[in-house]
Amino acid sequence: MRTSPFAVANLAVIVAIAGSTLAAVGAGRHTDFVAQTTTLEQAWAEMSSAGVPSTSLAPLETALRTSSYEAPWWSPVWWNDPGTSFLHGLQTGTQAMWDQAMAQAQAHATSALLGWDVMVERDAAVLPPATTALSTTWATRLAGAATPASIETLSTQIASQTTTTAKAVLVSEGSDVAGLPGHLRDLLLAADQAGAESIPGATSFLASYQHLAAAVAAKPNAAALASLSVQVASLDSTISGALQKDACGHRVPSGKAIVINLALQEVVFYQNGCALQATPVTSGRRNERTPTGTFHVFHKESPVLFTSWAPRGSPYWYPPERANYALEFTVVRAGIFLHDAPWEAGDAYGPGSQNTGSASHGCVHAPTSVMRWAYSWASIGTPVMVVD
Repeated sequence: MRTSPFAVANLAVIVAIAGSTLAAVGAGRHTDFVAQTTTLEQAWAEMSSAGVPSTSLAPLETALRTSSYEAPWWSPVWWNDPGTSFLHGLQTGTQAMWDQAMAQAQAHATSALLGWDVMVERDAAVLPPATTALSTTWATRLAGAATPASIETLSTQIASQTTTTAKAVLVSEGSDVAGLPGHLRDLLLAADQAGAESIPGATSFLASYQHLAAAVAAKPNAAALASLSVQVASLDSTISGALQKDACGHRVPSGKAIVINLALQEVVFYQNGCALQATPVTSGRRNERTPTGTFHVFHKESPVLFTSWAPRGSPYWYPPERANYALEFTVVRAGIFLHDAPWEAGDAYGPGSQNTGSASHGCVHAPTSVMRWAYSWASIGTPVMVVD
């Protein structure tokens, strides 16, 4: 049976029309795809300029560059797939990278602002009103910052201003024999924080502190005391710079994490590997030491009244005590909390306090100013690691 010439001609026409239609569809889809990816690439460039790390954007750029959608308009790739799902994935990833960069920058800002507030609270008696009023100014400027880069710039300015102001207070009061020991304590706490965060050079910081403390204890004359004041200020500036430089990259669980160092009597609050805040603490006393291990926050209470589990007359009994902010992280011995202790003196926290009358019955005490922040920051499930 022979094929009719007319049938062959009709088939050719049909094939030509179908091919033309597919080509038109492919060309249209390719044009739309290129327009949308061009917009994405422009957004990536703007995000990079706004402070989003190029390493965060690189996977998105690579995914686009190596995708099958880089094919020309006439490729069969476009006949059945306009690339909508792929584009949606890129757009979602782009937004996620922006959100991540903003969250990290805001975490740095929170840490810097809290550091400023703690410094102001500590030195309020000697700071001029214009300096203490900067707390509101910093908060307002941070609230108006719209990019990771602008937030990070402000964080750096706040941290620098905090260090400069604290150093000025230290130097101005350093010639006072009665005042220098207090500044030495601040230096000790900074060195302990560096140790708790495993900052490079932390061991030498503590050794330098011990040398200065011994020199001050030797009751130097006025000239020697002035020299020691400058050395204390210099070491304080060095440690502050190291803490700021190595604030991130710590090996802790991703997201939020709390690490309590019993040996150094220090707690550090981390977010995505960055130290947001640290403060000296007081943990459990002899025979009631705070348990070590990895736990998590499973209960929050504000305020809370603590009552002794032991009967009156027992060496373990204590009178009822009310805390403002409490995070429970283990049920060892009827429950262990990280909480503030309004009854504990501000200078009682830190190294050695676990062996004093301020020591707890297993809980961990922290200053109210820090716990106020930590209570709102820490969510249920936040890991709590207690180490020796």
